[in-house]
Formats: sequence, C-alpha cells, structure tokens
Amino acid sequence: MDEEYKYNFEKFFNHSLDMFCISTLKDGYVLKLNSSFQRVLGWETKELLGLAPFNLLHPEDVELTLKEIEKLKQGVSTLSFQNRYRGLDGAYKHFSWTVFPDHDAGLLYAIARDITELVNSNRKIIQLAADLEEANNKLSEQASTDPLTKLKNRRAFNEEINRLIRLGQRQEKSISLMMIDVDHFKDYNDKFGHPAGDRVLIRLSEVFMETLRTCDLIARFGGEEFVVALSDTNEEKAVEVAERLMTNVKKQSWENSPITISIGITTLNFNNSAPIYHTDLSTGIIEEADRALYRSKANGRNQTTHSSQLKT
Repeated sequence: MDEEYKYNFEKFFNHSLDMFCISTLKDGYVLKLNSSFQRVLGWETKELLGLAPFNLLHPEDVELTLKEIEKLKQGVSTLSFQNRYRGLDGAYKHFSWTVFPDHDAGLLYAIARDITELVNSNRKIIQLAADLEEANNKLSEQASTDPLTKLKNRRAFNEEINRLIRLGQRQEKSISLMMIDVDHFKDYNDKFGHPAGDRVLIRLSEVFMETLRTCDLIARFGGEEFVVALSDTNEEKAVEVAERLMTNVKKQSWENSPITISIGITTLNFNNSAPIYHTDLSTGIIEEADRALYRSKANGRNQTTHSSQLKT
C-alpha cells in the first residue's frame, strides 16, 4: 500500500500542470520540484534544485516573502500568496502560492500557479478603465467649456448658477449676476477680421479671470457676451467689481483699437426677500441683468447699470 501510494504521489507530483515543490522549513532551500517549474520558468530542474529561495525572486518581493516564511515557521499555512520569479529569458512570472508547513519533517509543501496572464489582463483592464475615465472627463470638460476662451460655456453656467442660488438661499447670502458685452464688437470684427476679434475675446477672458475671485463663476454666454455670478456679493460690492473690471479692460494695450465693455448687474438678497420673477430664479436674474445691460448700451456703452436703477 505504501509503495502504491508513493507511486501515485510521484505520478501526481511529476505530471501536474501546477508547480509542486518541497523545500526546507528552516531556510527555504528547494529539495524537490516537478517539471512544471521548468516549463514555466525555463530553467533546467537541476539548476533549480538546491537553489536559495531568493536568487530568482523579484527584489521588491523579498521582504513580503520573508514575512510569509516567518508565518509558515509559526505553523500558519499560506493559502494565497503572490510574488514574482525571474525566468530564463529575464522576464518575471507572477506566482500564486499555497504552502503547508510540516514541522515534524521540517519541510514546506508548496503548490504554485502561474497567474502572469491573469495579472497582465487585470492591468490592461485597469488601464482601460483609467483611459476610459480620462476620455469621459475630457468629453465632459469639452461639453462644458467654450473652445475659444476655455471659460465655462452657457450650458455649464446654467447648470452651475442653480447650485449657487440654492447655496445662497440656504446660507441667506446675496448673489449678484453681471452680464457683460464687448462694445462695438461687430464693427471691430468687420474692420480687423475675426482672428483679431478672437484674440480680443481670449484676452478679455484672461482679464476677467485675473480680476475676479477663484470662487466666482464666469462663462462665455455667446458671441461677445460674458456672464459672471458673484456669490456672497451685495449690490454695492457687485458695482465695485464691475467698475474694477471696466478699469482693467481699459488699461490693456489692445493691438488695433481701444476695447471697452458694458455691464448690467442684478442682485438677489436672500437675507431679506428675493424678488419675484414670472420664471424660475436663474432665468429671472439673467433676464434682469440683461435688461440692465441694455440700459448701459442705450446710454452710450462703456458703463455699468444695476437693475435697481431701472426702477428709478
């Protein structure tokens, strides 16, 4: 019976597709292994026998493997431990180990499975997911960004302004909104060409970003129109910001002719009572600021009008 058991064990050991080996418990030296190691790693069996366990181990895996061996010495079996071994071609193979210590015999009985393809497939899936996320982020950014000025576009502004309004309502803080128009921009385009006009819009966007706070919401609303939402900003402060914007625009050295802007402002005061519009709040304040902008343009442009002035 013992001979039959030994024969069957040797047959199973030698012909298994998994890698079987027996090594010393004390120092991990390989005493016996099957031909699957040669098939996977490329080394001759005789080259692997008696080999110190760390000779082919990936340097980054040495510390973790040592810790795992210490657990085995304490009698804790390894059910799933992974490390990497260098093959004859210099490439590292990923192994998943199941190891059982035999303290009476001073031996380790180990089964290893080559999971290199699985690891590489998982890496490809992770990379594919990362690439997909990056592509989605770029698409999302493109969908919400004006391609010329790199500011938010009208769609993104309409979505964001509702969030700012809800925040203002909860915190009972004022929100001011400015509609900005570039004075005589059509004439500028007709005279100097659209590329020159595009450069004006780009530089104006930069001036606005340099002047406004990082928390302020600014977007290109269409054509030569811009819109700015100022959170926690009452009427007086909003007018100050608008005047500062106009001054900074005038101070620029424009390439063909001076550029000026007209601004219309409206303010929602949630600490008192918000105005009642026939539409929703976001549409209502945009329309109100647009009426104030129309007054600025009708009065000669290059000026600021607050919607409160429309009632006087």
